[in-house]
Amino acid sequence: MRVFVTDGGERASLAIARSLGRRGIEVHTGEHYRMSTSSLSKHVTKSVVHPDPQEDCHAFITWLEDFLQQEDYDAIYASREITTLPISYYKTRLERYTRVPYPDYDRMLLTQDKARTFRAAIEAGVPVPKTYFVESMDDLAEIEGEIEYPVVVKSRSKTLWRDGRPFTLKVTDENYVKTREQLPGIAAKILERSGKMPLIQEYIPGEGYGVEMLTHHGEPRVLFMHRRLREYPVAGGVSTMRESIYREDLHKPAVRLLEKLRWHGVAMVEFKVDARDGTPKLMEVNGRFWGSLALPVAAGVDFPYYLHRLVCEGDVAPAMEYPVGVRCRWLVTGDLLWLASSLKSRKKGAAVREFLRYPDAYDDILSLDDPLPALGMMRGSLRGLTYSVKQMVARSRNRRLLETPRTSYALK
Repeated sequence: MRVFVTDGGERASLAIARSLGRRGIEVHTGEHYRMSTSSLSKHVTKSVVHPDPQEDCHAFITWLEDFLQQEDYDAIYASREITTLPISYYKTRLERYTRVPYPDYDRMLLTQDKARTFRAAIEAGVPVPKTYFVESMDDLAEIEGEIEYPVVVKSRSKTLWRDGRPFTLKVTDENYVKTREQLPGIAAKILERSGKMPLIQEYIPGEGYGVEMLTHHGEPRVLFMHRRLREYPVAGGVSTMRESIYREDLHKPAVRLLEKLRWHGVAMVEFKVDARDGTPKLMEVNGRFWGSLALPVAAGVDFPYYLHRLVCEGDVAPAMEYPVGVRCRWLVTGDLLWLASSLKSRKKGAAVREFLRYPDAYDDILSLDDPLPALGMMRGSLRGLTYSVKQMVARSRNRRLLETPRTSYALK
C-alpha cells in the first residue's frame, strides 16, 4: 500500500504520516517548499514540491491530477481546508487515479458553511447558541433591536476564494460585539469581504471540547473526545494543550448531528459547555483532519489508519473506547506563544506553574523516536513569519486592494 499526503508542513499531516508509516504503509508527502515537517519523518520515503494552494488552488489541482496520473497511490490525504476543499470539489477528476477519502463538495459545504451547519443542528435537536440568520442589511436592521448582546458576528465560512486564491476571515476580538451600535459596521465589513451576510450568535462563555468521529454514512464507527486545557490566542484560538475525556452529553448530540449530515469519513464536532447552565452548545464542525490529531493517535485511537481502512476496505469495526487523561501539547510554537502571552496578562508565577503542569504530555511534533520533523517545523515557522511580514507590508502599501469586495464565495 502507498499513499500521498499533502500539506507536509502541518502537524496533522505529520500525524497521518507517522500513523500510516508505522502500519507498514509507504508514505509520500508534498508541500510547496522543501524540507517540510513531514518530509523529514523517518516514516516518509519520498517528498515532492507542489504549487502553493494558498496562491492558486487551480494550479495545485492541475499539478495534483498530473502527478497522480504518473504515480500509483491507494489514497490521497490532506489536512488543511485550503487543500481538502479543492480536492473534494474536483473529487470526480481525481478519483480516476486514486481514492479520495472526503465527501462530495456539496456535502462538504454542510460543514464549511456555518449557516448550513447550524440549520442542520437545529433540525437534529442539537443545542446551539441563539443564532440569527439574516440575508441582507435590511433584515439586520429589522432585528438588531431585538438581539441580546454580546454576540459573535462571524463569516459563514472561514475560508473563501477569489480567482482561485483562498483567504480567511477568522474570528478576532473585532467580531465580539457588545452593543447595537457596533453591529452594522462589522456585519457590513464581513458582507463586503465574503459576499454573504454573517451569522450572528449569542456569546457562550465556557470551556471548549472536541468530539472526533469516523462515521460510515452517518453511522458512528470510531469515537474520541478531548478538552482544551490551553489555547492560543488565549482569548480563543487553536489548542496548545489538550486531554482526552468522555462526556455522554457531548457524545449524543455529536452523533445526532453527523447522522443528520449523513457524514462519511472523519470529522470533529466542536462544543463549548455553557458556563451558565452546563449545556454543551455547538460551535462548529470540521469535516477534515484537525490540528490536534496527534492526541487521539497517542491515546491509541488511530484515526488515519481507521480512515484508510474505511476508504480501502469499505468499512471498519466500531472502536468507541479509549483511555481518558491522556494529554498532548503543541510546544513549539503554540504552547510557547501561550506562555509568552500569559506572562503579559497574568501573574508570572501562575503562568509558569501552569505551563509546567503536565510534564508527561505527548507532543504534536517533538519525538525522540522521530526527531527530524522538529527541524522542518522550525524552518516552516520561519517561512510563515516571513510570509506574514510580507503580507503586512503589502497591505500597508495598497489599502485600496484590501478594500476591494471579494464576492467569490465558492471555488468556481
